[in-house]
Amino acid sequence: MKKFHRQDGGWAWMVLFSAFLGRVISMGMSLSFGVYYVELKSYYGASASVTSWVGSLNTGLLFGAGPIASALINKFGCRFTMMLGGFISSAGLITSYFAVNIAHIIISFGIVTGFGFGLIYTPCIVTSGTYFNKWRYLSTAIACTGGGLGIILFSLVVDATIEAYGWRGSMLINGGLALNLVLCGVIIPPRSTDAVVESHILDIALLRNKKMLIFAVSIILWNIGTVVVFFSATDYLEDRGLPHDKAVFLLTSIGIANTVGRLLAGLTSFVQHWKNINFWLFTASTMMIGVATMLFNIDTSYALYTLFGCLFGLSFGLLLGSQANVIIDLFGILKLNDSFGYSMFASGIGIIIGPSIAGALRDFTHNYRVSFFCAGFVCVLSALLMVVLFFVDKREKMREGTSVEVLATDGSQKT
Repeated sequence: MKKFHRQDGGWAWMVLFSAFLGRVISMGMSLSFGVYYVELKSYYGASASVTSWVGSLNTGLLFGAGPIASALINKFGCRFTMMLGGFISSAGLITSYFAVNIAHIIISFGIVTGFGFGLIYTPCIVTSGTYFNKWRYLSTAIACTGGGLGIILFSLVVDATIEAYGWRGSMLINGGLALNLVLCGVIIPPRSTDAVVESHILDIALLRNKKMLIFAVSIILWNIGTVVVFFSATDYLEDRGLPHDKAVFLLTSIGIANTVGRLLAGLTSFVQHWKNINFWLFTASTMMIGVATMLFNIDTSYALYTLFGCLFGLSFGLLLGSQANVIIDLFGILKLNDSFGYSMFASGIGIIIGPSIAGALRDFTHNYRVSFFCAGFVCVLSALLMVVLFFVDKREKMREGTSVEVLATDGSQKT
């Protein structure tokens, strides 16, 4: 394997900063769509299901563009891919200022900006994973923490800029801020495709891997559930009679807890002797996300809604903070780029499906109760699939271990 960088030191920490900031901006803007959602639904008079397509496509492509981002990384490197994503996402946000109808903004913000963000997300994880060895678990968790901080910052930024300049002005301002993603790409050394063995497009064989298929289905399910909370919680709490500022602050609370969870996930670097710790942390977090989401159906006080939101955010942070490490443990560091790209594509499918289903259920039932219950249920189902995956992985590794022993025995007998 060729290496174009020195791991665990030197410029690696600047690359980690680039990955962190890239996540702050891309994930922060995308997952704060819940604030725009209320404004757009009211401005265009569109239904909940139609308006939800704007956010679901944006966040869905942030994750779903993973295979395309992986192919570009393999061909041109993380630097080029990240800079391209910065230009595209900025262009989408700026053109959203001129949106004349909901279809226009579905294309500009939903598809164009979402695709640009998608070209940012995968390089952030790949660089933080491959520029470090000893501190790999910690570095990937730190990079992931950027997403949590982004939710905190941009839920406030979006709300404040909408208040001051309207939603169009807010989109324009965020378009300017998104150009900083180009600078994040500049920080990455040229053509450091981060431990690329040979230039290739994608490892198609992974699509036939039983573990990858189970993992992908699990990812689709928990993404269907989690995105409903991010996009619908503000509208849901306003339906319950809570003022707008308190409903928006719930997203900030989720973001704070999310950031804490991502940082805590990085502590697994210090307990690597605990076998499968990342896997079970990921699985337990998925289960807790489902429980927290279903708890939103309880008629209660704002304080308890905030508590449920913090439980959701903490669990989601732990999940995302450990996800890249689970992928490395399941498929190996050499396949991180491709396996992560396919995982992100699965995430995109779930994110695109989730809000549209939740919006349709809301239009049909005139409330979000059924939506939040179903969202929680699919997360629990996702966690159960991870348990199945554990035994499949264990059986496969035992079989590989037996094959190695047989080959070793045959070799010694011939000698």
